[in-house]
Formats: sequence, structure tokens, C-alpha cells
Amino acid sequence: MGTNSTTTRGSMVASTNNTERNWQKDMPAYKRLRQEGLQPKSIDGAARIESRATEKWQVETGIGI
Repeated sequence: MGTNSTTTRGSMVASTNNTERNWQKDMPAYKRLRQEGLQPKSIDGAARIESRATEKWQVETGIGI
């Protein structure tokens, strides 16, 4: 029998699904930032960084976002 939400892995599956859902916004944002010559720290949260950052250093460090 496979694992399901009643096992201890259920929360891990929910977390993974949430992360993958966020990638729908983060991946295109990360790609746009990279095309502009910027290097975000990670793909996760790239959409939020893209929308809030006003300076290059904010994108690359994630500070002040």
C-alpha cells in the first residue's frame, strides 16, 4: 500500500506540492531576473523579490525585501 496523508509523510507531500505550486510564479520571474543579468539567491521566492526589489543588491542578497 502506498503512502497517503494519514502517514507521517503526508505533511512532507503537502509541503512539496505547495513549493511546486509556487514555482508556477517563481520560475518565470527567476528567468526574467537572470536575463537582466541579476542572480537571485534561489528560485524559491523569485516572484516576490522581482516585485519588491528596487536595487540590484536587493535581488542578489534578498535583504530588505
